[in-house]
Amino acid sequence: MSIFIIKIIACLTMCIDHIKYAIPVLKTPVTTFLGRISFPLFAFFISEGYIHTSNLKKYYIKLLIFGIISQIPFMLFRTLVGEWKMLNIMFTLLLGLMAITIYDKEPRKYISIPCVIMIIFLGYLLRVDYGWYGVSLVFLFYILKNKKIYLSLLYFLVTAVYFYSRGIRNIDTGIVISFISYLVPLIIVLFYNGKLGKKIKYFFYVFYPVHMLIVYLISFLF
Repeated sequence: MSIFIIKIIACLTMCIDHIKYAIPVLKTPVTTFLGRISFPLFAFFISEGYIHTSNLKKYYIKLLIFGIISQIPFMLFRTLVGEWKMLNIMFTLLLGLMAITIYDKEPRKYISIPCVIMIIFLGYLLRVDYGWYGVSLVFLFYILKNKKIYLSLLYFLVTAVYFYSRGIRNIDTGIVISFISYLVPLIIVLFYNGKLGKKIKYFFYVFYPVHMLIVYLISFLF
Protein backbone atom coordinates (compact mmCIF):
# COMPACT_ATOMS: atom_id res chain seq x y z
CA MET A 1 0.00 0.00 0.00
CA SER A 2 1.56 3.28 -1.13
CA ILE A 3 1.60 6.67 0.59
CA PHE A 4 -0.88 7.92 -2.02
CA ILE A 5 -3.45 5.26 -1.10
CA ILE A 6 -2.95 5.84 2.62
CA LYS A 7 -3.40 9.61 2.14
CA ILE A 8 -6.69 9.03 0.33
CA ILE A 9 -7.87 6.81 3.20
CA ALA A 10 -6.81 9.44 5.74
CA CYS A 11 -8.59 12.29 3.95
CA LEU A 12 -11.79 10.30 3.39
CA THR A 13 -12.02 9.11 6.99
CA MET A 14 -11.26 12.61 8.30
CA CYS A 15 -14.06 14.01 6.15
CA ILE A 16 -16.45 11.31 7.38
CA ASP A 17 -15.50 12.12 10.95
CA HIS A 18 -16.09 15.86 10.56
CA ILE A 19 -19.26 15.86 8.45
CA LYS A 20 -21.22 14.14 11.19
CA TYR A 21 -20.97 17.29 13.31
CA ALA A 22 -22.64 19.31 10.54
CA ILE A 23 -25.29 16.70 9.74
CA PRO A 24 -26.36 15.12 13.05
CA VAL A 25 -28.21 12.26 11.39
CA LEU A 26 -24.84 10.98 10.18
CA LYS A 27 -23.51 10.71 13.73
CA THR A 28 -23.53 6.93 14.04
CA PRO A 29 -21.15 4.33 15.51
CA VAL A 30 -19.95 3.62 11.96
CA THR A 31 -18.94 7.22 11.16
CA THR A 32 -17.36 7.58 14.59
CA PHE A 33 -15.38 4.36 14.06
CA LEU A 34 -14.18 5.42 10.61
CA GLY A 35 -13.34 8.93 11.82
CA ARG A 36 -10.83 7.69 14.37
CA ILE A 37 -8.74 6.15 11.62
CA SER A 38 -7.51 9.41 10.10
CA PHE A 39 -5.18 11.14 12.57
CA PRO A 40 -2.66 8.33 13.21
CA LEU A 41 -2.21 8.08 9.44
CA PHE A 42 -1.34 11.78 9.24
CA ALA A 43 1.13 11.26 12.08
CA PHE A 44 2.70 8.50 9.99
CA PHE A 45 3.00 10.85 6.98
CA ILE A 46 5.20 13.22 9.01
CA SER A 47 7.57 10.40 9.84
CA GLU A 48 7.80 9.43 6.18
CA GLY A 49 7.96 13.07 5.14
CA TYR A 50 10.98 13.63 7.34
CA ILE A 51 12.73 10.65 5.77
CA HIS A 52 12.03 11.65 2.17
CA THR A 53 12.14 15.45 2.27
CA SER A 54 14.95 17.15 0.42
CA ASN A 55 14.46 20.43 2.27
CA LEU A 56 13.69 20.11 5.98
CA LYS A 57 13.51 23.87 6.51
CA LYS A 58 10.88 24.18 3.78
CA TYR A 59 8.95 21.32 5.38
CA TYR A 60 8.83 23.21 8.68
CA ILE A 61 7.74 26.43 7.00
CA LYS A 62 5.00 24.64 5.08
CA LEU A 63 3.51 23.11 8.22
CA LEU A 64 3.70 26.43 10.07
CA ILE A 65 2.11 28.46 7.27
CA PHE A 66 -0.74 26.03 6.74
CA GLY A 67 -1.16 25.75 10.49
CA ILE A 68 -1.76 29.50 10.64
CA ILE A 69 -4.04 29.41 7.58
CA SER A 70 -6.04 26.52 9.02
CA GLN A 71 -6.54 27.94 12.51
CA ILE A 72 -9.67 30.04 11.85
CA PRO A 73 -11.40 27.30 9.79
CA PHE A 74 -10.45 24.86 12.54
CA MET A 75 -11.90 27.03 15.31
CA LEU A 76 -15.10 27.58 13.32
CA PHE A 77 -15.44 23.84 12.81
CA ARG A 78 -14.68 23.12 16.47
CA THR A 79 -17.63 25.31 17.53
CA LEU A 80 -19.74 22.47 16.14
CA VAL A 81 -17.95 20.05 18.44
CA GLY A 82 -18.18 22.32 21.48
CA GLU A 83 -14.49 22.90 22.20
CA TRP A 84 -12.70 25.43 20.01
CA LYS A 85 -9.91 26.90 22.14
CA MET A 86 -7.11 24.73 20.82
CA LEU A 87 -4.57 24.56 18.00
CA ASN A 88 -5.18 22.60 14.83
CA ILE A 89 -3.54 19.39 13.68
CA MET A 90 -0.80 21.14 11.71
CA PHE A 91 0.72 22.34 14.98
CA THR A 92 0.51 18.80 16.36
CA LEU A 93 2.40 17.52 13.34
CA LEU A 94 4.88 20.40 13.59
CA LEU A 95 5.74 19.46 17.18
CA GLY A 96 6.08 15.83 16.11
CA LEU A 97 8.49 16.88 13.38
CA MET A 98 10.50 18.85 15.96
CA ALA A 99 10.72 15.78 18.19
CA ILE A 100 11.96 13.65 15.30
CA THR A 101 14.51 16.24 14.22
CA ILE A 102 16.02 16.70 17.66
CA TYR A 103 16.19 12.96 18.26
CA ASP A 104 17.83 12.38 14.87
CA LYS A 105 20.24 15.32 14.81
CA GLU A 106 21.40 15.28 18.44
CA PRO A 107 23.59 12.18 18.98
CA ARG A 108 23.72 12.63 22.76
CA LYS A 109 20.57 10.80 23.84
CA TYR A 110 20.78 12.15 27.38
CA ILE A 111 20.04 15.52 25.75
CA SER A 112 17.74 14.55 22.88
CA ILE A 113 15.39 12.25 24.81
CA PRO A 114 14.58 14.82 27.56
CA CYS A 115 14.01 17.38 24.77
CA VAL A 116 11.59 15.02 23.04
CA ILE A 117 9.72 14.48 26.31
CA MET A 118 9.45 18.25 26.76
CA ILE A 119 8.09 18.67 23.23
CA ILE A 120 5.49 15.98 23.86
CA PHE A 121 4.50 17.75 27.07
CA LEU A 122 4.38 21.02 25.14
CA GLY A 123 1.71 19.42 22.96
CA TYR A 124 -0.36 19.04 26.10
CA LEU A 125 0.32 22.58 27.35
CA LEU A 126 -0.43 24.26 24.00
CA ARG A 127 -3.59 22.20 23.60
CA VAL A 128 -2.84 21.10 20.07
CA ASP A 129 -5.32 18.71 18.49
CA TYR A 130 -4.79 15.22 19.97
CA GLY A 131 -2.37 16.76 22.50
CA TRP A 132 0.57 14.77 23.79
CA TYR A 133 -0.82 11.63 22.16
CA GLY A 134 -0.62 13.12 18.68
CA VAL A 135 2.98 14.27 19.10
CA SER A 136 3.94 10.89 20.58
CA LEU A 137 2.54 8.99 17.60
CA VAL A 138 4.61 11.01 15.12
CA PHE A 139 7.73 10.23 17.15
CA LEU A 140 6.91 6.52 17.55
CA PHE A 141 6.30 6.03 13.85
CA TYR A 142 9.78 7.39 13.17
CA ILE A 143 11.96 5.74 15.81
CA LEU A 144 10.30 2.34 15.35
CA LYS A 145 9.85 2.48 11.58
CA ASN A 146 11.88 -0.68 11.09
CA LYS A 147 10.68 -2.51 14.20
CA LYS A 148 7.08 -3.44 13.53
CA ILE A 149 6.61 -5.61 16.61
CA TYR A 150 7.86 -2.91 19.00
CA LEU A 151 5.87 -0.29 17.10
CA SER A 152 2.70 -2.35 17.48
CA LEU A 153 3.23 -2.92 21.20
CA LEU A 154 4.09 0.70 22.02
CA TYR A 155 1.30 2.03 19.80
CA PHE A 156 -1.16 -0.14 21.72
CA LEU A 157 0.27 0.96 25.07
CA VAL A 158 0.32 4.70 24.26
CA THR A 159 -3.24 4.51 22.92
CA ALA A 160 -4.38 2.75 26.10
CA VAL A 161 -2.74 5.47 28.22
CA TYR A 162 -4.41 8.12 26.05
CA PHE A 163 -7.82 6.57 26.68
CA TYR A 164 -7.11 6.43 30.42
CA SER A 165 -5.93 10.07 30.46
CA ARG A 166 -9.23 11.13 28.93
CA GLY A 167 -11.08 9.69 31.91
CA ILE A 168 -12.16 6.49 30.20
CA ARG A 169 -12.13 3.91 32.97
CA ASN A 170 -15.11 1.61 32.53
CA ILE A 171 -14.80 -0.86 29.69
CA ASP A 172 -17.96 -1.50 27.69
CA THR A 173 -18.78 -2.42 24.10
CA GLY A 174 -18.61 1.20 22.91
CA ILE A 175 -15.20 1.76 24.46
CA VAL A 176 -13.82 -1.47 23.01
CA ILE A 177 -15.06 -0.53 19.52
CA SER A 178 -13.60 2.98 19.88
CA PHE A 179 -10.24 1.55 21.00
CA ILE A 180 -10.18 -0.86 18.07
CA SER A 181 -10.84 2.04 15.69
CA TYR A 182 -7.59 3.64 16.91
CA LEU A 183 -5.74 0.40 16.13
CA VAL A 184 -6.96 0.15 12.53
CA PRO A 185 -4.47 2.82 11.31
CA LEU A 186 -1.63 0.72 12.70
CA ILE A 187 -2.73 -2.20 10.53
CA ILE A 188 -2.84 0.10 7.49
CA VAL A 189 0.67 1.39 8.25
CA LEU A 190 2.00 -2.15 8.59
CA PHE A 191 0.86 -2.79 5.01
CA TYR A 192 2.83 0.22 3.72
CA ASN A 193 5.06 -0.95 0.87
CA GLY A 194 7.59 1.88 1.03
CA LYS A 195 6.39 3.44 -2.23
CA LEU A 196 5.12 7.01 -2.63
CA GLY A 197 2.68 6.31 -5.43
CA LYS A 198 1.00 9.23 -7.19
CA LYS A 199 2.22 12.57 -5.81
CA ILE A 200 -0.39 14.92 -4.31
CA LYS A 201 2.11 17.23 -2.66
CA TYR A 202 -0.15 20.04 -1.45
CA PHE A 203 -3.50 18.27 -1.56
CA PHE A 204 -3.79 17.57 2.17
CA TYR A 205 -2.53 21.01 3.16
CA VAL A 206 -5.26 22.67 1.10
CA PHE A 207 -7.91 20.02 1.76
CA TYR A 208 -7.60 20.37 5.53
CA PRO A 209 -8.74 24.01 6.00
CA VAL A 210 -11.09 24.01 2.97
CA HIS A 211 -13.06 20.94 4.02
CA MET A 212 -13.52 22.35 7.55
CA LEU A 213 -14.92 25.58 6.15
CA ILE A 214 -17.30 23.59 3.93
CA VAL A 215 -18.42 21.45 6.86
CA TYR A 216 -19.02 24.57 8.95
CA LEU A 217 -21.12 26.16 6.20
CA ILE A 218 -23.09 22.95 5.67
CA SER A 219 -24.03 22.99 9.37
CA PHE A 220 -26.25 26.03 8.73
CA LEU A 221 -28.46 23.88 6.50
CA PHE A 222 -29.27 21.38 9.26
